[in-house]
Amino acid sequence: MVQIWQSGLWPKFIYDHEAVEPHLADAMQVLGEVQGVHAGMGPDDLAELRRMQIVQEALASFEIEGVTLNHDEIEASVIASIKHREGAAIARRSDAIAALMMAARNVQGPVRGQDLCEWHRLLFYGIEVENLGAWRGFDIEIVRSATAGSHDVLYKAPPPDLVPGYMQDFTAWLAEEVALPVPIRAAIAHLWFESIHPFSDGNGRIGRALIEAVFAASHPLPFSLSRQIEKEKLDYYAALQAGRQEGRGGIDATPFVVWFLNTLTRAADAGRAEAMYLVRRNHFFVRHAADLNARQHKALTAIFAQGPERVMLGLSAKGYRKIAKTTAPTATRDLAALEKAGVLKRSEAGGRSTSYEILY
Repeated sequence: MVQIWQSGLWPKFIYDHEAVEPHLADAMQVLGEVQGVHAGMGPDDLAELRRMQIVQEALASFEIEGVTLNHDEIEASVIASIKHREGAAIARRSDAIAALMMAARNVQGPVRGQDLCEWHRLLFYGIEVENLGAWRGFDIEIVRSATAGSHDVLYKAPPPDLVPGYMQDFTAWLAEEVALPVPIRAAIAHLWFESIHPFSDGNGRIGRALIEAVFAASHPLPFSLSRQIEKEKLDYYAALQAGRQEGRGGIDATPFVVWFLNTLTRAADAGRAEAMYLVRRNHFFVRHAADLNARQHKALTAIFAQGPERVMLGLSAKGYRKIAKTTAPTATRDLAALEKAGVLKRSEAGGRSTSYEILY
């Protein structure tokens, strides 16, 4: 099977402007709306949201590769990394991952080869991996599945002797002042990087960090894109393959660019809803600060931490007792007080345990 890097058109990536334009317009509109919501947020809300998004991006990017990180460790490391912007001490792998996420969002100037190699070192901090922080020294194949004695090769990356030159061409393109809309530039950068597959491992995660860096050159992505990609990862892999076909005058990246823009739009929609929820949640607690005792605050905080879908389910007397770790009589008094203060509204639905709607 002839690979796309063996084509005489390599590495000229092109796309169908007419086919892409409506998808780009949708993405740009929703991106603008998200940025508008952020512009109206207070500094504390915005700082909390950005911290959440960096944590989500790290967790989701690893989850795409089937690796589950510890949420609390990543969050603690991200908080430390934000606090010490000049470089927090790296004592464990979660610190290195947080440093990678921050580096991608705060890269100074175009991404260089040495930046990518440093990201690779951070990605595999404390782990033995071949060619750590350097271009790979062996052939690599992308396979659909593997069984004893056979495997289905989806894509064969360029041989290692070609990787340095290909990466030099790629980083030179990143440094150019190209008149491309940022989302399209990010899509092509990701497709090109993944087509080279320059590292021994971690190419997907480095490639998604690269997307963050391309956006950060103009405006950091105000939500987690990898969280949406993780939900659609089979389509993601298919789109990468579809974007590696010869077209008229270049490698036709249109299928991947269209998929990327649509995924970006869906991620932006989710990001906008998340930002609006956070604002409503914080306003709720400010509004009712004088109405809540420690038990009530603990129970409501636990519910809001699970997201808007959980809040919509409301609160039952039994659930309140469990979260607040209190007795039935105390729970009854607490819930009655919350109802009187306008925090809760008794549900009309029947059942063995009285239930309430949360008014936020």
